[in-house]
Amino acid sequence: MKENNLKYILHIIAVVIFTLLSTIADAQELYYTYVGVIAQGGTNTTDYKGWVDTQQTTIKSKGAVYGGGILTTILVHQFAGEFSLTYMRYASDSTPDLSVGHPLVTVKGKYYYPLYNAFQPGVGLGLYLDLPPASVDYNGGAGATVSLSMLFTLSTEIKTIIDIYAQYGSFGMGESSTKIEGGISVGVVYKVGRL
Repeated sequence: MKENNLKYILHIIAVVIFTLLSTIADAQELYYTYVGVIAQGGTNTTDYKGWVDTQQTTIKSKGAVYGGGILTTILVHQFAGEFSLTYMRYASDSTPDLSVGHPLVTVKGKYYYPLYNAFQPGVGLGLYLDLPPASVDYNGGAGATVSLSMLFTLSTEIKTIIDIYAQYGSFGMGESSTKIEGGISVGVVYKVGRL
């Protein structure tokens, strides 16, 4: 019985020491932060549900979406965390006109496959949030975003990130309106330091 307890205690001590050594090794690794600009464009489809004149109706609207802003990326081995703040314009081909412009925040987590040093394909998953102020009466929106990503290393300091993305979520006009968006985004970031 005592021998089993001693083995158990030694096992716990070994696990604790291994965990502490792993934490110290991780603390010495370099995690780099990059900051730059991003531009994106694509198409969106909005399912508007709400009042038009004197009746409740559902309208499907399509249009272009485009914008640009700032991008921050933290690279940790093959993983990346991204934060972008952009100003987006959404066009509409319907009546009522559902065109709107507003700031957009996107947060993504990504995994890049280590194919080559200069090029790494990846996938991303995240959330987006439409922020005020908007160009028209718009209650904001939020949803999920997925992307196929490509990371190009141009130099030790500069990287280019290209995403083919899709988003789905709420649309801030009407009642329970939704939107689907797809497009491409291109970001160029510069290494500014360590995390």
